[in-house]
Amino acid sequence: MALRLLGIVCVGLGLASAQPDSVARISIAAFGDVNLGRTVGQIILKGEIDYPFEKVREYFSKQDIIFFNLESQLSDQNGETEDPKSNIVFCGPPVAAASVRRANVSVVSTANNHAFDYGMKGLRETITLLRSEGVSVVGTSFDSSAMFLPSVIERNSIRVGIVAYTQFVNKMESWDGRESWQGYISDFDSQRVQLEIEDVRKKADFVIASYHGGREYADLPDSKTREEMRSLIDAGADLVVGHHPHVPQGIEEYKGRLIFHSLGNFVFHQAPYWTQRGLGIEMQLEKQEGPARLSAVRLVPVQAGYQPALSLSSTDRARLMKRIQSLSNVPLVVRDGQYFVQIPNSQAHNDN
Repeated sequence: MALRLLGIVCVGLGLASAQPDSVARISIAAFGDVNLGRTVGQIILKGEIDYPFEKVREYFSKQDIIFFNLESQLSDQNGETEDPKSNIVFCGPPVAAASVRRANVSVVSTANNHAFDYGMKGLRETITLLRSEGVSVVGTSFDSSAMFLPSVIERNSIRVGIVAYTQFVNKMESWDGRESWQGYISDFDSQRVQLEIEDVRKKADFVIASYHGGREYADLPDSKTREEMRSLIDAGADLVVGHHPHVPQGIEEYKGRLIFHSLGNFVFHQAPYWTQRGLGIEMQLEKQEGPARLSAVRLVPVQAGYQPALSLSSTDRARLMKRIQSLSNVPLVVRDGQYFVQIPNSQAHNDN
């Protein structure tokens, strides 16, 4: 599907509005996979606490809520940030929690396949360290739980609820055989999903569900992944963001809601071309009477890596957006050189 100009449909973020002053507004930005272990972890241990988010700090400071998927545990492993026997086992150092907080990050998902890389010690340290810095955590629990608590963040009288699920958790040979992650990591379970999202709907004006799963490096989600992401909408989520493939995938409109199949990488270094190009989504919510609604969704091109930046070349940016549009069933809108998602009528704030 070709990009098309629909200027009268799109409401740009930060543009003047004719809406009454009584309309409450907030901005939310969501990004992809963040790994504060491996090389980045070693840089942080040398004292460069702000290193991973240095190039996006100014942008982050302007958002009301920042969310991403934290792919690495944060744990004191005596200076180790990567298992010497396996480069797919890694963790960030304890001080990395301060890196997250100093970047103005509000909430992170810890429901992913690396959530138990360093076992129960790492899981509990991750939760404790982030909470001590004032960063909300969704997708894991300090104590075994039948249901996982959402994060409900209120900004300017708008309450945003966030829940998180993972399709699987890596099995590590180094785990103590007595340890089990069941009940501590929010793996996808359709019955629990229904109950949790119904519960957070009572507390929030807008619900975002994070889903970690699918095939790595694939252009499209497999049938199971697509079905499970759709079921989050069926359960009552207003918007779904996907993680794990490490490459940006398309956007799906489903029952008048938006599903971002994969945002790709953010603070994550890998070699293939598309693993170095990620996607951020910047949402503006408005609320006057009734539920909060989307008034704009802008796509934010990302140069992913150890130290991500929002400064792709015009050629790379155009190539990224062409890829996203070809994989999506919802139009992208070009306005003033920026790319927006056409909001489904049922979600648009000005829908009557």
